[in-house]
Amino acid sequence: MLKTFTFFIPFALAASCIVARNTPEGFAVTNTNYHGSGCPPNSTLVSFTPDSSAFIIVYEAFGVNIAPGLPSPNSKTCTVTLDLAVPTGYNVSLAPVNTETFRQDDGATGGFDVNSVVTGAGTQLELTTTAVLMAKDSTSTGMLVVDSVDVVSRFSSFALLKHIQF
Repeated sequence: MLKTFTFFIPFALAASCIVARNTPEGFAVTNTNYHGSGCPPNSTLVSFTPDSSAFIIVYEAFGVNIAPGLPSPNSKTCTVTLDLAVPTGYNVSLAPVNTETFRQDDGATGGFDVNSVVTGAGTQLELTTTAVLMAKDSTSTGMLVVDSVDVVSRFSSFALLKHIQF
């Protein structure tokens, strides 16, 4: 199934490249890992622009279902962890994450959210996507599928921060 998504990735990344500018020399993503109920092994693809400043996470199996007999609310999560090489004198953060790629059937309410945290003195980035679906009543059925998340990095230099006076 991941092969079917590969065709669309260059288009999403091309759009992200327009926004991502001024990537410092030496910035790189050195390792990628993911885990959680929303991303079983071999079901998630993380694809980067050539300078690693933007990326897309494509999920093959990130879906939440509700129906009579299933728990409501029902939720799943997936945490993608990126190890970063950040040049001395720079901080990395994220531009707002594109979270517009989901489908939801009638008979349920819900949605998904992406939270990001930069840890390890700026050398690790964690993105946690959570999807929640809730039945409207005891006979409701529904499905929510998270297809992908687009991410663009922002960089700030310590040198610029030294010149700001309060």
